[in-house]
Amino acid sequence: MRFPGTHHSPRTPSGAIVMLAMLGMQSCACAAEPIIRNGVFWKDSAGAPIHSQGGGILKVGDTWYWYGARYAEAVSYAAAPRPTPATGNPHFSAVTVYSSADLVNWKFEGDVLAAGASGKLFDRPGWVGRLGVVYHRQTGKYVLLTQYASPEHGSGVLFATSDTPTGPFVVRRLQTRLDKVATPGSGDQTVFVDDDGQAYLVFSSSGDRRKLYVAPLRPADFLAVEAATQVHAAPAGGREGNAMFKHRGLYYFCSSDLHGWNASRSFCMSARSITGPYSPEKLVAGTEADFSHVSQNGFFIQVAGSEGTTVLYAGDRWSNFAANGIGYNIWVPLSFEGDAPVFNSLSEFRLDAAKGTWSAGKGNNYVLNPGFEADRVAQTSVAGWRTSWTSLKGAAPIVNTLDGHASRWALVLRHADPSMGSAVQDVRLPNGRYTLRAWVRSSGGQAVARLFASGHGGPEVAQQFSGPLAEWRQVSLPGVEVRNGSVQVGVYTEGKDGQWLMLDDLSLVQE
Repeated sequence: MRFPGTHHSPRTPSGAIVMLAMLGMQSCACAAEPIIRNGVFWKDSAGAPIHSQGGGILKVGDTWYWYGARYAEAVSYAAAPRPTPATGNPHFSAVTVYSSADLVNWKFEGDVLAAGASGKLFDRPGWVGRLGVVYHRQTGKYVLLTQYASPEHGSGVLFATSDTPTGPFVVRRLQTRLDKVATPGSGDQTVFVDDDGQAYLVFSSSGDRRKLYVAPLRPADFLAVEAATQVHAAPAGGREGNAMFKHRGLYYFCSSDLHGWNASRSFCMSARSITGPYSPEKLVAGTEADFSHVSQNGFFIQVAGSEGTTVLYAGDRWSNFAANGIGYNIWVPLSFEGDAPVFNSLSEFRLDAAKGTWSAGKGNNYVLNPGFEADRVAQTSVAGWRTSWTSLKGAAPIVNTLDGHASRWALVLRHADPSMGSAVQDVRLPNGRYTLRAWVRSSGGQAVARLFASGHGGPEVAQQFSGPLAEWRQVSLPGVEVRNGSVQVGVYTEGKDGQWLMLDDLSLVQE
């Protein structure tokens, strides 16, 4: 991460309307202060939940329009989050649109394409998502593209148009086959608009999703996907969350692991030409420690201002289908080391869209993977944490469990014989005074069971647990004086058969 005061990057060439779309999610609508907070369900200016998944952003003049899908399961899950997945089958309700002047505070403009009210194609759609909107200058039409599937009408890329960015959109056609693509339809897709106004579909093949493509939309009206160019063959496992942005003259094609509804690392490759050749695909630094802040690659927003340009990663957290945390929209700023993007995993940051700058928020939680939701499956080690175990039996135990405090997973150090176990994280952060908090449960009886913060240039701060804690209890360790830009936080336990210590939802926030 980069933490000094305000962040910006050199100006990129200005273009017409730049839209980057399809797959996405977020913003907190936090009154007047331009703060984006992740890990919560975002609200619009009227206080209603924002429902915009698998979508994208279009800027028209000084106004940003955010399009996405609302699913019935998302509405019910936001109202009453559960520790287990609600469903694996999304039921599409509508394409929504929100407007904003600052990318933080959002006004609901309405449903622009709704199930049951959009003609026969929407009588019983099985899937609508991975959508975006672009503007065609010559026709004066706003063109919506989305993945579509139904038992009656087949699947493909559906096109709809409107005279205004707020709709309503009218369905124009369904393209069921893509030219020069290994499969008839697309895997995950987004829309990218280049500096000259030409729009492209960025996508993978369906099926194993290993082949990645760029295809122009028909220049005459953007109502068809033309012949595609394959730009990469991904390794076994394939790629999802395909999206593109342009920065300092380079095109970046980015994707996620093929994890379905769940969180993922992110990968990027770059090229001077939109059709390549592209550099080798590389892991985006900062996405591996908490699997992109427990999200999936969605789309990117280029925020050009008076002092610089910030590229925002807009990720989807499909929590109603994967139960991998709270909230649907995860937005974080990227920084760059040379040409390599770096993911800044922040729970809170200030965004100044007019200046094109960002900085970490005072309420940011600097612990990565604090709720242990990133890994998706049981592990002998967990993302972002360094675990160790010493026992007479010598086998490393599972250290996460489906028994979390607020979401599904929690850390557990469980003794099967006389043993010692620990989980620690080395955290980089600005100097200052912090409070470490955690939710804890314990069997009690351990020789040692302690939460601590050390190595920060000041005295160690720790708390020992002795008696049993049958229910989750939050503990606070204030006064962590960070003087050297880093701190080690963690838990250590020594115990015997049947004893255990559980930890969840840690935070390390500036006082």
